[in-house]
Amino acid sequence: MPLGLGAGLSKSGIVTPGIVTDNLVLKHKYDAGAVVPVSDGAAYFFNLDHIDISAITMDTDGNCSFVFWAKRNELDTEDAVFGNTGETGLKILRFHNTTTMELESEDGDTATITLNTPNTYDWHHYAIICTSGAVTAYQDGASCSVSNPDMGSNTIFDLIGAAGSDGDSKNFQGYLCNVGLWSSALTQAQVKSIMWKNYAGLVSSETTNLISWWNFSADANDSTGTNNGTLTD
Repeated sequence: MPLGLGAGLSKSGIVTPGIVTDNLVLKHKYDAGAVVPVSDGAAYFFNLDHIDISAITMDTDGNCSFVFWAKRNELDTEDAVFGNTGETGLKILRFHNTTTMELESEDGDTATITLNTPNTYDWHHYAIICTSGAVTAYQDGASCSVSNPDMGSNTIFDLIGAAGSDGDSKNFQGYLCNVGLWSSALTQAQVKSIMWKNYAGLVSSETTNLISWWNFSADANDSTGTNNGTLTD
């Protein structure tokens, strides 16, 4: 599993409309802020590749936020972004197909997120947020529609890029970078700001309640220093 794959994401060439070209140059209408590049690389997942981390409990019945960049290489599969080694069937957070994602809590509540832009092998930014147990979601900073948005219980995971004991049929296939987790509910304005930054570019208000952040530009270490990952293939 290689990391630090050159200039992974760059904010240059911002125009409207559009989001990402084949050479991974971001094109979007939002202010990109001061950080260049957004990422120096990404983690590449293929077949059984995944990253093991210490278990994290996300309060999906309360307030929490999942934020990350992703580029899918297999659009006809169910790609798990976060998973749990002890579970069969529980996907935590996954791409269900080219047009939807699913967030599933420990008690089986599943919120279905309809993407504004279907996945087409391009980079996109995703933010899935629980506010008092109600799910909202953003793709490239824009709101997505959510079915069954009410979540109960917590969501516990210890894998990035794999679902769990389901095997490689549910493992993520493609690239992930700038993965961040918060124990609070980010606002849309914060999502739009964070999407253009790596860890070094986050301001103090954006690191408040930050649980972990993985740039994946050179290794699987947590930039907060609390939960370094182990690469497994």
